[in-house]
Amino acid sequence: MENETKPLRLYADKNMASDWMYIPLLYPFWGPQYKDSTPYLTLAFSKHGWDPKYFALVDKPKDAEFIVFPHEYWLAKRNFPELIDAYVAFSKKHGVPLLVDALGDPDGVIGLPNARIMRNTQYRFHNPKDEIPTPYAVEDLLESYCAGKVTPREKGEVPSVGFIGFTGYTLKQRLRTMVKEIPLRLKTFFVDRRYITQWSGRFWREWMMDAFDASPRVKTNFIKRLSYSGHVKTVAGDMKKNREEFVDNLINSDYGLVIRGDPNSSQRFYEVMAVGRIPLLIDTECVLPLEHLIDYREFCVIIDYKDLKRAPDILADFHAKLSPEKFRDMQFKAREAYEKYLRIDSFSKFLPGLLRESLK
Repeated sequence: MENETKPLRLYADKNMASDWMYIPLLYPFWGPQYKDSTPYLTLAFSKHGWDPKYFALVDKPKDAEFIVFPHEYWLAKRNFPELIDAYVAFSKKHGVPLLVDALGDPDGVIGLPNARIMRNTQYRFHNPKDEIPTPYAVEDLLESYCAGKVTPREKGEVPSVGFIGFTGYTLKQRLRTMVKEIPLRLKTFFVDRRYITQWSGRFWREWMMDAFDASPRVKTNFIKRLSYSGHVKTVAGDMKKNREEFVDNLINSDYGLVIRGDPNSSQRFYEVMAVGRIPLLIDTECVLPLEHLIDYREFCVIIDYKDLKRAPDILADFHAKLSPEKFRDMQFKAREAYEKYLRIDSFSKFLPGLLRESLK
């Protein structure tokens, strides 16, 4: 599957689409529709979006390998669920599977008949065959802020861990979230302990940062925000300044702490890799894209969620055993994996094979 494949034949009818934004996979064919509300996502797709040479639009459904549902699934489910039903019926009529973009933060079960669904967020203990693990589209921060060149950090005696982002609760938010999670917490204690991985990501971020802050064996570089700065409606302060602080935090840390947010995944994972830093991934039953091709442990430190209290010592021990050469090498390998496999233009090469394989 590493070799280039024939373009994936897709059918998408603009006349069937609602008067709503269509998915980025169709930008190369129907023209881009960038969102002013999420400028960094716009930068990601405008510079390194889906590569059209790996896809081809056909004129008739019978000639297609997939019929494309043209809208982002979660928006459609909220705003025009009848359109989803219409496409399911259309797919059944022509005997051609649907291709659905359910990328983004929601991590609920979908389960559409005869469909393959692109997802950013999954759990290993619930990983349906119809879902295709797909990386987040993130701005290539190395190009935007670092002149396209990795400047590796030299290994110090004490590892530094960086994080800047949305975490923490007001008292009202905390109580509301805990009440909302009562059914989930009961499932955790009485059905399967792994359901703890589905508890709010902001709790996970608090627990993990508290553990690292309390350890004398690591140096923390944490900036906690009570707002999400990637959307114009939720940003607090100046968006440009926030972005520069974010990149500065990544560059000036040995390891970038990656913990789930609202979904069981994080854009930060790809942003850390993009600038050539080592992700410190807290594995809450995460499913990563292209796991059959990428050995993530070559350039990531992956700590199981059950080792939360031991995480600082695990990192410190790992760092102590690294040679300076290996430490530098991991930084370059992180960037290489992002650029070669996980940036959306690069991932385009692999999606056709993943979709075809999933139908077997």
